[in-house]
Amino acid sequence: MSIPQQQERPAPAPAATSRRRRGTALGALVYLSPVAMFLVLAVGTPDVLSRTGLMSLLVLSAVLGIAAVGQTWAVMIGGIDLSIPATIGMANVMLTTLYARGWSFLTVLALVVLIAIVIGAVNGLLSSVFSLHPLVVTLGVGAVVTGSVLIAVDGNTGGTVPGFLTDAVSPLGHFLGLPVPAAVVVWLIIAAAVIVVERRTVLGRHLYALGANPTAARLALVRPPLVRLSVYCVSAVFAAVAGLLLGGFSGGASVDVGAPYLFSTITAVVVGGTSLLGGAGSYARTLAGVLVTTEFTTLLIGFKVGPNMQQVMLGIAILVLIAAYGRDRHVAQRL
Repeated sequence: MSIPQQQERPAPAPAATSRRRRGTALGALVYLSPVAMFLVLAVGTPDVLSRTGLMSLLVLSAVLGIAAVGQTWAVMIGGIDLSIPATIGMANVMLTTLYARGWSFLTVLALVVLIAIVIGAVNGLLSSVFSLHPLVVTLGVGAVVTGSVLIAVDGNTGGTVPGFLTDAVSPLGHFLGLPVPAAVVVWLIIAAAVIVVERRTVLGRHLYALGANPTAARLALVRPPLVRLSVYCVSAVFAAVAGLLLGGFSGGASVDVGAPYLFSTITAVVVGGTSLLGGAGSYARTLAGVLVTTEFTTLLIGFKVGPNMQQVMLGIAILVLIAAYGRDRHVAQRL
């Protein structure tokens, strides 16, 4: 009786093996980059090693990290959200203006969140129902939001903010007795919740499916309009939260306070390795990108680089990273 020979498994294709190795190396590089950048920052600006310096770095990272939640998800589904700066400015101005008029913080918060949801819903519906590219839609919606806010307050953007909000973003602030500002704790809670949603929920699976292949996702009973609506509503709400926190820094307001976050949120997402083509990436990667972006900006400030040149440097960083990451094929073309 002959003994059946065990069939050998086919060796993986060289191209697939190369892609896996490149992906593993990229993943390691993403999570090591904040450490490397921090070492450079510590050498260039030693003051960052103090408690005030470290907490300032974390608070700035917290505001950017919260604003980058929606940008991450928008990019993951193959879109982008350019209305984040306008939504940040809206929340910032509404808070200071209405609170100065005697509104309670909870009432202002409810109104800001409601307006943010409307902004997100308009972005999601216009990009889905009319099949318009999110870049055009969110840019136009952002302009409408900024103009509407200025009309609503008649150009007067001054006001006051609650004291507890100022304490929440203060590097010397405490949370439940811990020497950590409340804004940092809020960011950590939000980050944990977002990562759980990505990895453990139906919405998380639908994000990747829609970004990977909209047609296949639709055949798999994913509802693209509902997913886009959810993503842009989440993006607007977290942008509004970032705007409220920014109000605590100066005690005043500006409709343009969110302008730097147009580049910085995209930079954080790209530095984290989330594909601008959609279908790949995660907020966990964006966390690393947020730290690198904040450290890089802090380093530029330490070298007395002005705000305009900072935008130039971030733009160059985006171009370099897109050139490095963007050559990989979309996930739908790798099968």
